[in-house]
Amino acid sequence: MKETILAFGLLAGILFVVSVPSSCYYDNEIDLYGADTTLCDTANLRYSVEIRKIMQDHCDECHISTSPSFSGIPFETHAEFKAVAMSGALLDRINNAGNPMPQTGLMLICNRQKIEAWVKAGAPNN
Repeated sequence: MKETILAFGLLAGILFVVSVPSSCYYDNEIDLYGADTTLCDTANLRYSVEIRKIMQDHCDECHISTSPSFSGIPFETHAEFKAVAMSGALLDRINNAGNPMPQTGLMLICNRQKIEAWVKAGAPNN
């Protein structure tokens, strides 16, 4: 009886020791998406230049009505994009690793910082 209890305790201990280190998992942005080593200039952002370029690279595929993969949420005009930006939905989605926009994964942090700075400036049409 003592041998059975001892064997069971030993087996339980081994399973515990083996499972504990492997059950913990930690993601961080740099490991997942790589470090953005460029300096991020968020001063004097213009919708027509910097923000529109980010949109072309990451948003237009799904947010232009003529696109085959149109999402139903248009970003074809400044007013359409500003409405989503000012509602808070834009920043929530572009920073949400669990449900990111674009759906292919988070944009580089510098692009997200530029969009955030532009939104905090009132999302001007400049």
